Amino acid sequence: MNGNGRRAIGLTSAATLVSLAHLAVGASLPRYYAHEANLDKYGVIAPWYHGLNGQCDYRVRIAAETLKRYPWTTMNQAVAAYPHYVFSGTWQISSNGIITPRTPSPSANGDIGQRAVNALNGWVDYYRYTGDPAAIAHVTYMADFIVTDCVTPADHPWPGLFISAPAKGKAYGKADPHGWIQLDLCAAAGRALVRASQLTGNTRWFETATHWADLLAARCNLDPAADPWPRYANPEDTPWKDNKQTGGVTMILAFLDQLIALGYTGEHDSLVPARDAGRRYLRDRLLPAWTVNDTWGRYFWDWANPVQNCLTTPDAARYLIEHPEAFPNWRVDARNILTLFLNRSSVSPDSLSDVYDGAWAYPEANNCCGRSLWYSPVSLAPTLAEWAVQAGNPWGRELAYRQLVLQTYDAHDNGVTEDDIDGGVIVNGDWFNIAHPLPLRFLLEAIGWLPEELGASRENHVVRSSAVINSIVYAPGRITYSTFEAPASTVEVLRLAFSPDSVLAGGERLHKHRGLQANGYTVKKLPNGDAILTIRHDGQREVEVSGRDPQQMLSENSLVCEGGWRHEADGLVGQATGAALTAAFEGNQVRLIGVAGPSGGLAEVYLDGEKQWAPVDCWNPAPHARQVLYYRNGLPPGPHVLRVVARGEHNPYSLGTRVQVEGVEFSAASEAFNYPSGTGPQDTQRMIFGYTARQDYRDSQGHLWRPATEFITRIGRDKDSIQTWWTTPATCRIENTRDPELYRHGVHCPEFWVPVTVAPGTYHARLKFASARGAEMPASVFDVLINGHTEVENLDVAATAGGQNRAVDLVFNDITPRHGIIEIRLRASGQSGANGAGPREAFLQALEVGPGSGGQGGRPISARGF
Repeated sequence: MNGNGRRAIGLTSAATLVSLAHLAVGASLPRYYAHEANLDKYGVIAPWYHGLNGQCDYRVRIAAETLKRYPWTTMNQAVAAYPHYVFSGTWQISSNGIITPRTPSPSANGDIGQRAVNALNGWVDYYRYTGDPAAIAHVTYMADFIVTDCVTPADHPWPGLFISAPAKGKAYGKADPHGWIQLDLCAAAGRALVRASQLTGNTRWFETATHWADLLAARCNLDPAADPWPRYANPEDTPWKDNKQTGGVTMILAFLDQLIALGYTGEHDSLVPARDAGRRYLRDRLLPAWTVNDTWGRYFWDWANPVQNCLTTPDAARYLIEHPEAFPNWRVDARNILTLFLNRSSVSPDSLSDVYDGAWAYPEANNCCGRSLWYSPVSLAPTLAEWAVQAGNPWGRELAYRQLVLQTYDAHDNGVTEDDIDGGVIVNGDWFNIAHPLPLRFLLEAIGWLPEELGASRENHVVRSSAVINSIVYAPGRITYSTFEAPASTVEVLRLAFSPDSVLAGGERLHKHRGLQANGYTVKKLPNGDAILTIRHDGQREVEVSGRDPQQMLSENSLVCEGGWRHEADGLVGQATGAALTAAFEGNQVRLIGVAGPSGGLAEVYLDGEKQWAPVDCWNPAPHARQVLYYRNGLPPGPHVLRVVARGEHNPYSLGTRVQVEGVEFSAASEAFNYPSGTGPQDTQRMIFGYTARQDYRDSQGHLWRPATEFITRIGRDKDSIQTWWTTPATCRIENTRDPELYRHGVHCPEFWVPVTVAPGTYHARLKFASARGAEMPASVFDVLINGHTEVENLDVAATAGGQNRAVDLVFNDITPRHGIIEIRLRASGQSGANGAGPREAFLQALEVGPGSGGQGGRPISARGF
């Protein structure tokens, strides 16, 4: 989004801008978002939060609790009674956590599709992760709304299709069919609906999704020379003329692939050729144009958005990663797409995007949104983590991990989130989707890919699953769950507080293996007693894991009841207003276990006398026993008291006020293992600036050089960083090298810097130069700085190389990282070129950073007269 017409863009003070612009190495602030900065012994960002569960788990809980306590509509206010966030993504939250829903403008109402995708996916994964049945209830509210009130009428050219950006008409009612029907969002919502139907068994949602897929297939242009789909089903209703679908096609492809894998291929198998046409478009048209700005753009609904953005980028990369059979070059292509965004989004002086204490922070795009550098990395880093895990790449893993640590500095317990990196609120105080549904979805993805670094210590969670988990029970020493399906390569990853003694699938014992080429499991033991368990169970939907667990259970006989609780076969039941249940325990985490169902009622929860932000709502469309009705972790170790008080009330869908409790789980296990320090890539990193090929360049020694993407050219808001790249190779003969191709491209800019992410150690840097572009060469005399120290002043490349069209390398040894990076900065000397030649620019062709000594390079020669 460009911020026009929806929210104000906050900017930092002039004094802050000046101080940040002259930082020696990346950036370092005393505070990030909502909390004071905490650094490890290497000066790299570390968690502000010290609870045993970890900062990402904490942020997931805050997101879920804020959604669960959102105010509800009445039938006098809306077409149905649901939490307000279902209808409106516009909100206010006071400094003390009081939520005030707001009626959005027609334009702002266009985020329904994006909000639904985040909420549905987030809740489906939250149920798997926690066993909290509130997720099923909230999935029901959102899914029922979009399939009932947000589809086109039967006489529409696209009948029964999701009105994915209803930026016309009024909020809280049926969506206006003249709202903008953005097809990539239709597909993303369809995919989320399928997952929601697999969680709940609601066939109506599945049938709605398959109808949307049929429409997409029927209207797909199968001509290989054509774009398979436009951006909009109704371009005549949109305010801009361009109707081109670019990287969002991967959302359509993921949706069609999902249904094809489930066995639904449409009438006459129409989904298959449509999917194939989309893949052909991605392979033959988009990927060759991976550096073009709008190839990975056009996602946000409130403007044309022809620029690379923070959500199309990870969606496209994720599709490549998850379909390697169709895209065998996925390792390079996905890496390039993801990291190009770091370069492209960092151009604006308003944002001051940079590496902050070792972690990248960047805005939504090259023209948004001031110093709001928060939600973009939250969206992109989980896919970068997925790529790193699947490619076995420690560099990508470290980039993702550090970003996720920094960006989870945003939240307060009361649901207030600060997205201004300097502290304060820019976007999150107005736009609810960004503040909580988005992090609920993406942080759960991140934990799934980096469970060792980001997962909760001494707890039990299924952190990742290739199939939707539709039933799960977390009991001490025994976790049982079922998946909707179990096709080939069905895999779950669990982080457990114990090493399993037994893993069953379909009632049969699985065997422990080193790898998972067939059904079985692997275990990686962590130093604190936790374990990472990976299970493969093709063809078997029911799984049971058991072992010696530090979790303990207080049975119903250990609970103190007041005010009319009665014993039933499945626990204690309280219905009357004020009926209270008290549990005393000693530990650092607690879970209230009970039943949710059609007659479930509401209850308040108090912990150590303090009323908790979110109440317990025991309603669910179908009965679910032994569920986690409430949990709290990250507590200080010691004695605590949990108190549950029935309200004698229920939500509009419940048939009663039952609060049914089966027990209380707790644990005092206290050994932490997460958020590592001193990690990062140690191998040599080699990059070519301005290089746009889709294969890394192999030099004469067999070394691979990747396109340089993770560097900063702060050339101006709404500028494309690619204009600083020499993408067309120099054609002259380049002397003094066995690898002239390393010197044919480059970057040129008055000032630019490369923050190279590394592990602790001692490194060398090799900078490759050639004055080889003739009349195209800028007036180039510049300084070279490494980690803020000036190594060379007024460098004259041609003189240093011994003439034009000659290669020369400058080598700098004994470099120690600062704040987890080695920063190579080039800065032009003077303000303008001689004889009116225009602004001076620095330039660089290629860079190598690696451990140990790099040997001896050329002797730099400085230009005279500077």
